[in-house]
Amino acid sequence: MAPPHLMTLADLSVAQINRSLAHAAHLKKLSQPVLKPNATTTKLPSNSLQHKSIALLFSKRSTRTRVSAETAASLLGGRALFLGKEDIQLGVNESAGDTAKVIGSMCQGIFARVGEHEEIE
Repeated sequence: MAPPHLMTLADLSVAQINRSLAHAAHLKKLSQPVLKPNATTTKLPSNSLQHKSIALLFSKRSTRTRVSAETAASLLGGRALFLGKEDIQLGVNESAGDTAKVIGSMCQGIFARVGEHEEIE
């Protein structure tokens, strides 16, 4: 069974949101030793993204969001592929749906940072 596509928090129940936040807090706590400037450990908090690529689609630039998404993918054993609006043809020569199909066939996840939610619907 394929995992669901998460487009908005409205797609989740309150219980699912609470579980996600609790799991995120747990992973953050496990990540703290690795993120320290003079870290002596390189043990990842999880290998849940090992051998997986996550496409980071950014139509709206954000340093904090990019750094946190790339760091999170790395800490979970994955590889983040940054794709800014200058890097892909989203909305120019390809529809959002076509872009999602192409990227989805090559990556195991898509993280989108957009200006308007309609950009990903």
